[in-house]
Amino acid sequence: MGEKEHITITQIAKESNVSISTVSRVLNGNASVAPEKKKRVEEIIQKYNFSPSAIARGLISKKTKTLGVILPDITNPYFSSMFLEIERFALEAGYTILLCNTLFGGSSHGIRNTKEEAYYFQMMIDKQVDGVMIIGGQVDLITVEESYKQALKRLSEQLPVVVIGRKIDEIDCIFIQQENGLGVTTAFNYLYMLGHREIAFVGGQTNVTITEIRLNAYKNALQALGLEVDEQLISLSDYYLEDGYQAMNNLMSRKAKFTAFLAINDNVALGAQRALYDQNLKVPDDIAVISCDQFLTGEYQIPRLASINHHPDILGRWVINTLINSIHGTGEPIQFSFTPELVIRESCGSAINHNPMRK
Repeated sequence: MGEKEHITITQIAKESNVSISTVSRVLNGNASVAPEKKKRVEEIIQKYNFSPSAIARGLISKKTKTLGVILPDITNPYFSSMFLEIERFALEAGYTILLCNTLFGGSSHGIRNTKEEAYYFQMMIDKQVDGVMIIGGQVDLITVEESYKQALKRLSEQLPVVVIGRKIDEIDCIFIQQENGLGVTTAFNYLYMLGHREIAFVGGQTNVTITEIRLNAYKNALQALGLEVDEQLISLSDYYLEDGYQAMNNLMSRKAKFTAFLAINDNVALGAQRALYDQNLKVPDDIAVISCDQFLTGEYQIPRLASINHHPDILGRWVINTLINSIHGTGEPIQFSFTPELVIRESCGSAINHNPMRK
């Protein structure tokens, strides 16, 4: 054997045509690595006559103890509540967080993104963070641009990456898609149990995965109970207060009959409720509502807002733990499974009432 050469994990990953996280798993003896990938990595290690244990020790010494979090709108309660838990758990584990708020798709303040998400991906590489978590953004779209895919691929080749979103083939990240529509089904069935049959769906944006999943769950719930899908009772817009207001006004302008509605989240529910009040309709006396995604303030609205709690705090803790495990190559993540919780409050009422929208 010749003299050992200095080699980095990046070199190993590049020469063996795998991601850095894959190399890390090989070095730590993780059995989940595909045999052909493992073989390529081991061949490169042997080529440089360097022991895996020595490489692993070198990796540990070069850690920055910094994690990157990329999300589209920190003012959105869904993202902020998850981020708070991510940051808290990261600090407990000895990491600091570098937050990038991309404003992809806009924010609650109406501000639009000024930089492509690829810019933030490169920033994470330049800052030499130990790993990256991506929560939403373009990955949430049903149709993802090829330039985004290539940028994400480059990032995943340099760093361990965990993405909360729908899996993109041929990219070596850990993808977590926790939304399955179960919360919508639960909320719909509860309204049905209260006697409602004309139930509308309000909010959400087209070409977004979460809207597609929840809208399909709404339609499937109708059909499962022998009810017809009435497109006039579906009013999409976006995810903020003003969008709920607009969507409800559009719905009422159609003169459609409904006694209750599902809102895609609390923001939309509150905006829609304001539109109803402007038409002298009250929640829940005239129209019942359940939000499909609970935020932080529903308990303090008037009336208190019934909603589905997806527990983003628990998801945040689980995801950051998954990223840290990936950095250390300690194993593939277990499947995240958490049943959404129906939180019954005043806005759904106790039973169907006289409703002027049924006339």
